[in-house]
Amino acid sequence: MTLNNSSEHPALDRHKFPNLVIVGATASGKTTVAYQLSKVLGFGFIDIDQRIAEKAGRSIPQIFAQDGLSRFREIESEILFSLKGILNHVIVAGAGAIESDDNWSTLRQLGPSIWLATPVSEIVHRLIKFPEELAKRPFLAEALTIESIREREDFLVTRLKELEDKRIDKYRLADFRVTIGFATADTCAQFIKQLLIETEVR
Repeated sequence: MTLNNSSEHPALDRHKFPNLVIVGATASGKTTVAYQLSKVLGFGFIDIDQRIAEKAGRSIPQIFAQDGLSRFREIESEILFSLKGILNHVIVAGAGAIESDDNWSTLRQLGPSIWLATPVSEIVHRLIKFPEELAKRPFLAEALTIESIREREDFLVTRLKELEDKRIDKYRLADFRVTIGFATADTCAQFIKQLLIETEVR
């Protein structure tokens, strides 16, 4: 990955990029990269999962446990719909938000989308290293009940691939795909900025 000095580039065309939408798998680094990207671009930052928790007055795991997945998705759709007309923000969609055709349509209307295509192997590496992250993710929290690290890894690989299989067709519709490997969030944000300036949205 080769980056030029960002000062050599013109400012991002905000007519072409009224907002940017970041999509990708759970624990793929979306929130961290999106926050850095918002700082690099001078955009606002919106984390849809955070907005859901604020609206419900509870954490994501609590919403899942007390109200179920369907209610979580309802709140998610309400939050996304409420963003119509917003400008100059980097918006992080929850990993499963794109499963709904209506949600995907709303996200596409907000602005160009970027799929953060972090390899499953890297996501598993992060989750094994930082197991506290599992408790925040209802679809993966079961891994905490598995004591063997090897078996936990196997469980996570299987579960993440199952989720990816359900969502991959939508992810592939994103305007940009970025695979960052083990790059830092800041490096990834700088790369995305350069990519956006130099590449036309297809």
